[in-house]
Amino acid sequence: MNTNRLDMYSEEQPKGFDYIGFKLGDGSVANLLMDNIGHGVVFVNNDGVLTSINRYAAVLLQVQKDAVIGKRVDMLPLRTPIYRVLSEQRSGVPMTIAIGERVVAVQVTDVFSDDGNTSGEMTELWDVTEEKRSKRQWEEFVSMMTHDLRSPLTVIMGYIQGMQCGMFGELNSRLSTVIEKAEESGKALNAMIEEMLDHVRLEAGLLNLNRQNCDIGKLLEACYRDNLRAAQGQEVKLELTPPGKLPELHVDSRQLKRVFNNLIGNAIKYTPARGEVTIQVAGDEGALRVVVADSGIGIPPEDLSRIFIKYFRCSGASGFKGTGLGLSISKIIVEAHGGSIAVESLLGQGSRFTVSIPFSSPEDSDPASC
Repeated sequence: MNTNRLDMYSEEQPKGFDYIGFKLGDGSVANLLMDNIGHGVVFVNNDGVLTSINRYAAVLLQVQKDAVIGKRVDMLPLRTPIYRVLSEQRSGVPMTIAIGERVVAVQVTDVFSDDGNTSGEMTELWDVTEEKRSKRQWEEFVSMMTHDLRSPLTVIMGYIQGMQCGMFGELNSRLSTVIEKAEESGKALNAMIEEMLDHVRLEAGLLNLNRQNCDIGKLLEACYRDNLRAAQGQEVKLELTPPGKLPELHVDSRQLKRVFNNLIGNAIKYTPARGEVTIQVAGDEGALRVVVADSGIGIPPEDLSRIFIKYFRCSGASGFKGTGLGLSISKIIVEAHGGSIAVESLLGQGSRFTVSIPFSSPEDSDPASC
């Protein structure tokens, strides 16, 4: 019996009590189950009469069972938690209500009889106080990390840029090379910090999607240009197959750009010189499909099932820089758009990542564009 959230309710259950259309005798198993499940249940029939309330709900709503059973909702005392919960017009949409120091999630469901007619409404309640508190703590943690990690790095990068601009005197070629490498390392560290913070935000549900109508062709062309220099520097051939006319997507273009830049960047990183990375785009079955394929080192078969797990890095990636968060973040972003991401790979023969995103429906369109 769970007593972590609510104090035990000791009132004796009324005999011959009806629970949502089932006549239960005193001490029945169903009676005990109703009183000991981990959330509250209240039933109001079609006449607006409260006929059932379990122990969890009674304690959470601060009522005695015999004081409310058999009463119409509109006859309950105003401003009481039970009246607020049962009289609220929710239209089936889940919501949260503050009751004293607690936060309660409320979900209303129509109950149907065997002949298909509505018997009444069942209101379910959960105490989500701890969940809400945990989320606030996550928000504070992310805010603190953002400040504590970024601030000193910003100062360091400022001094490096100042030296490059000659603010502290002229640099000889040897020192200039050292400063350039320091700048590269600083940028890499900043990217790692951003990746870690974004993963925390995503897992905590703090990173909301800013959806707009987006031309996917232009977005992928920008990703191609972003990665072209890295490909050339590694002597890897990077090709983008221009997509034909495709419907616009209703997406967060900045987040999707991160996904594709991550996939393309990884493909280049793990592809040896004179290899090839291709980006192909198509639309079928109501969804956009983007395939990023490479002729690189590939992924061991035993690692394929874990490749999207955070911090996981396959054995072949041990000599390459990375946090192991990029693919995990990409998966979260793609799934937040209602899409999916999959991988196929053969060790030593390259990898193929496929991203599918549903096309936007006309009613969801937005005049803004990416």
